[in-house]
Amino acid sequence: MKNRKLPKIIYGIIGLALLCSFSFISYATKTNDIDQTQDELDKTQDEIDEQQDKIDKTQQEINDTKNKQKKLEDAKANMEAYLKDLNNQYASISEQIEDLNRQIADKEKEIEQTQADLEEAKRVEEKQYEDMKIRIQYMYENSQPSFFEVLLEEGSFANALNKANYAASITAYDRQMMESYMAQKKAIADKEAELQGEMEALDELHASVVEKQDEVSALAKRTSGKIGQHISDIAAAQADLNGKNDALTVQKEVLAELIAEKKRLEASLEAAKLAEINASLGNVSGVQTTGTDHANYGAYGASEEEVTALAVLIHCEAANQGDAGRLAVGAVVMNRIRDPRFPQNTIMSVIRAPGQFSPVTSGRFDLVLQQDLGSVSQACFTAARRAIAGESNVGNRVFFRTHRNNPALSGLIIGDHIFSYTWNFAPESGVPDKKPEETPPENPPEETPPEENPPEENPPEENPPEETPPTENPPEETSPEEGGTSEGGQPEGSITTPQ
Repeated sequence: MKNRKLPKIIYGIIGLALLCSFSFISYATKTNDIDQTQDELDKTQDEIDEQQDKIDKTQQEINDTKNKQKKLEDAKANMEAYLKDLNNQYASISEQIEDLNRQIADKEKEIEQTQADLEEAKRVEEKQYEDMKIRIQYMYENSQPSFFEVLLEEGSFANALNKANYAASITAYDRQMMESYMAQKKAIADKEAELQGEMEALDELHASVVEKQDEVSALAKRTSGKIGQHISDIAAAQADLNGKNDALTVQKEVLAELIAEKKRLEASLEAAKLAEINASLGNVSGVQTTGTDHANYGAYGASEEEVTALAVLIHCEAANQGDAGRLAVGAVVMNRIRDPRFPQNTIMSVIRAPGQFSPVTSGRFDLVLQQDLGSVSQACFTAARRAIAGESNVGNRVFFRTHRNNPALSGLIIGDHIFSYTWNFAPESGVPDKKPEETPPENPPEETPPEENPPEENPPEENPPEETPPTENPPEETSPEEGGTSEGGQPEGSITTPQ
């Protein structure tokens, strides 16, 4: 009978060895999968950062192009206003030129009339002068008798006197007419000189106005050319802007695809880590307790900003978990400050530790903190102050997960969360493990007498401590310099899922 049992024992040992070997290989494969997914996630994050840099650069170029276009449009508007003013000046100068042309034409007519009057005066003067010369010549050639002779000739004193007066009046008249014509001639000459001066002044003014009109015309022509250039530059800037906007749209689409890929990889990584945790626990179905583990560790000197930050985190993680659930999340943060395994020693450094709290990773924490602080209830602030005062209902536990997503984990259940001392949610010391139902032995019980079962034939304990894969080191073996990540690839912070 013993000889028949020996091969079965050997086969059992070989089977157990193969099972352990397969378990180790499976674990190694899962670890490799996690590392590979993490590498892909890091690569995707690098691509996201690079794409975001491209988007920022393109956006800056768009802003610069818009500013350039705005300046061009302002310059074009100024040029158009200047051209309008030049056109108004040109029209005004044209009116001045027309008025000057009328004045010049009138002045030319006046000069012509004055010249005609002067010629007539000269002609009259010359006629009068010739008449005077004839009379004087006659008087010299025919000497006049004396008054006595005239008196004797006329025989009457009165007649003689009248004849003498007549001769004198003729002489006076000639003298008066000569002087009058000479004065008139001088007046006409002076007027002609005056008109010529006015004509010269009008000609000079006309020339200057025409020159001004030419300058305005040249300025208007150059301004029109600049406006045309501005219009071309604005059109080119708009085309460039359209191209950059199209490029920005494509870049944002690529970024959206990368972010979607990142979320997919994060979900895959989360699932792989959860599978690794469950694999590290073996077939233990989870040792779970409920209730609270009250303790008071002393107050922490927190600023109002830290109180607000902790209240916002509690709001994001456990707003609907009741007073106990809210206090538990706050206590985890404060426990990490006191736990030497964690390098962070302030509330904000614990909250901001990479990859620890999903609301921080997703950006929801900052969104609420910066834009929606009014949505945080007073209950969350009360829980934050109680935790900062040293109160804890989870003992010194420093990890939590959503229980419904991880029903096989061990730990203290409060509300929807399960809390643990260790990163892999191993069964807590002092709490008996729940053993799964043992697999029936290969051989029916009746074939093996009880007294003949040697100790080595007993089924081995499932998940004995020594069979835990050597790469699953607890958090305390992780140095702070490793950025809060254990050798097994598990984050040292709370492993949470988005609420």
